[in-house]
Amino acid sequence: MENNPNFCEENNTDKEVSTRRKVLNITLICILSVLVLTAAITGSMMLIDYLGVDTSVATPDETTVPVTTIEITTEAQETDPTLPDGTPYTDRQDWEKLLSINSDVKGWIHIPNTAINYPVLKSEEDGYGYQYYLHRALDGSYEYAGSIFIDYRSSEGVKSKNIITHGHKMNNGTMYHDLINYGAYTGDLDYYKQAPTLFFNTPEGVEQWVIFSVYKTNTLERHGDFFNYFHGDFASDAQFMNYVYNIKMRSLFNIPVPINEDDQIITLSTCSHEYTDFRTVVVARKVRQGESVKEYIDKATVNNEAWWPDVYYTDHSTPRPEITTFRTEYEKGNLPWYDGEGNLEGSEFLKGAQGNKSFTVIFLDWDGSILSTQTVTQGKSATPPADPVHPDDDYYHYVFKEWQLDYTNVTKNMTIAPSFTPVHKEQ
Repeated sequence: MENNPNFCEENNTDKEVSTRRKVLNITLICILSVLVLTAAITGSMMLIDYLGVDTSVATPDETTVPVTTIEITTEAQETDPTLPDGTPYTDRQDWEKLLSINSDVKGWIHIPNTAINYPVLKSEEDGYGYQYYLHRALDGSYEYAGSIFIDYRSSEGVKSKNIITHGHKMNNGTMYHDLINYGAYTGDLDYYKQAPTLFFNTPEGVEQWVIFSVYKTNTLERHGDFFNYFHGDFASDAQFMNYVYNIKMRSLFNIPVPINEDDQIITLSTCSHEYTDFRTVVVARKVRQGESVKEYIDKATVNNEAWWPDVYYTDHSTPRPEITTFRTEYEKGNLPWYDGEGNLEGSEFLKGAQGNKSFTVIFLDWDGSILSTQTVTQGKSATPPADPVHPDDDYYHYVFKEWQLDYTNVTKNMTIAPSFTPVHKEQ
């Protein structure tokens, strides 16, 4: 069974920037045939049903057609942040103008030295299987190319712990197309050092973020387990840090950006084609007050041991690196990039994370009724209930002997029945 989601990221917008004016051009694109689009939507729902995770944020690459233009003026502000090389960052948005066009505008994303420089929207209508701005322009009119938008699973919008954004990857190089320039099967270090930070600006101010992970992930079942990177909010600090650990292990680069449970991150997701319906995902951490990030960027290297989905290892002789969990590696002292308190409470479980995949273990009573149902992390031991008691019959006492399956190294779902030794009653 194949699971082909209908939610790629592509769009078509050209822009010109002057000291006083930005022009936002949003390009219409040729629409796929009805049969292809229908197949993509069907595949998306299959993946949702299989995983319980809505991955419907991707459509195939498109050719481009003439553009619809919306004019946005800019204005200067007094204090300018600086780029890592010391260059002042002077771009500003006219929020009054933007919000008069559409109150769904929540921010503006810009990666200097790339074509990525767009408003970011979020619709309250979004939910499981539906994203309003997937094929809508800034003013809400239909455009197959869509807009950059925040995933509904970032429930707090720009205040979410992880601001998940999506954008189409257009053939003419617009929208989130430039994300693929960070690398395909290996990272392009020169490109990363050319565009190592991004700005996610809101009406509240200008914020710089430093990129610390660029990774590839799959959406089709045949390519391996799906890593659920759609975590906008987290149940605990431990879960958040395990998420960070997982995306750093998958990164095409080793970037020594320190991260802890108090940080906020932003995710940029788009389509890529290393394999069918793959995704390129770029993640950045908000720059802390007074922090210089140049040292992290200068020390960045290509990660030749990035963790890939299963399909990669059928084509490459590279051994698969081991992924455990944040807590496991922290206890071993293996996380030099972590600068938090360490003793984090709560579960660190992540659906689809290779290091802590979980299984259901059921222990049965003598009559087949359920004594205990447990969720057990891969490789860990289940906890058996008290020895069950089998009632005597007219001829035998029954003494509990053992559980019929080994529950000390769980690697699959298990239903475990007890064994009893019959002892003949004396006459």
